[in-house]
Amino acid sequence: MTFFLKYIMTHLINGLHIELTNICTLKCPGCARTQFIDQFGKHWKNHSLDQFELEQFLDVDLTDKKVVLCGNYGDPIYHPAFFELVQMFKRKKSSIRLITNGSYKDQAWWEKLCSYLGPTDKIVFSVDGSPDNFTQYRINADWNSIEIGMQVVGKSTVQSEWKYIPFNFNVDTVDQAQDLSDSLGIKNFNIVPSDRFDQYTNHLKPALTYVGDRYSSQLEFKNNQTHGIDKKCSTGKEHYISADGFYSPCCYLAEHRFYYKTIFGKDKKLFDIRNQTLSQILSADRTVNFYSTINDVKPAGCQFNCPAVN
Repeated sequence: MTFFLKYIMTHLINGLHIELTNICTLKCPGCARTQFIDQFGKHWKNHSLDQFELEQFLDVDLTDKKVVLCGNYGDPIYHPAFFELVQMFKRKKSSIRLITNGSYKDQAWWEKLCSYLGPTDKIVFSVDGSPDNFTQYRINADWNSIEIGMQVVGKSTVQSEWKYIPFNFNVDTVDQAQDLSDSLGIKNFNIVPSDRFDQYTNHLKPALTYVGDRYSSQLEFKNNQTHGIDKKCSTGKEHYISADGFYSPCCYLAEHRFYYKTIFGKDKKLFDIRNQTLSQILSADRTVNFYSTINDVKPAGCQFNCPAVN
């Protein structure tokens, strides 16, 4: 690999996506966590990133870079050292985008969080429906504690969003939820159509006008049709670290349906954040080769998750 390609890789870091923990209180049927536990329950283990190992791994300048705290399997607010990690990212002058359901934290917890964050940071509450119906998908969620979180965040300087996925049970309560969002001081109400409808979630699928634009491409992929890709990883914002401490180009490839079909799953020890830094992983020949040949190789996970939509 040329020096130029390695230089590009180590400097194409415009953001990070970090799964702090795979712990969650919910059992959403479309979630990879729920599906993995249902299918392979005896292999499930709870993981939370070690804050000191993570900080040592991140040997790059994160000034003004967005760090997304979300993931495939867990809700970041349940990491046992969550506040310490938030403080670490703020010391590195990052902006934080926290995506959470927001259940089971009290007012003091939310006030403490907001004291660390500011106008460049954002908290996204994933609540798909009104207080009366959203638990049809967000199973085990708790509206009372979510409402407390929204009230505290809504009064703070932190950017805020209510993210609403349309399902067949909630398409008629969008206006109700938006009015409630406004009354709680949430700055943005965002309807985000999903394309994640399969045997676990087909019973919740709304009319096609409320389904994400990747859905038809994914159906074609499942029927063995090859697709071009529109790779999100080319933005440099998708570098993903899983809750058990391994690097992948994005969260999509780290999901168990695709992970072990990639070099990042097959040779996962080579991408262990405990043994090397982010710069070392990105400048390794194997990583550079993956990124530079992705359009020719068209990995299955990339075709499925980043199809070129006509």
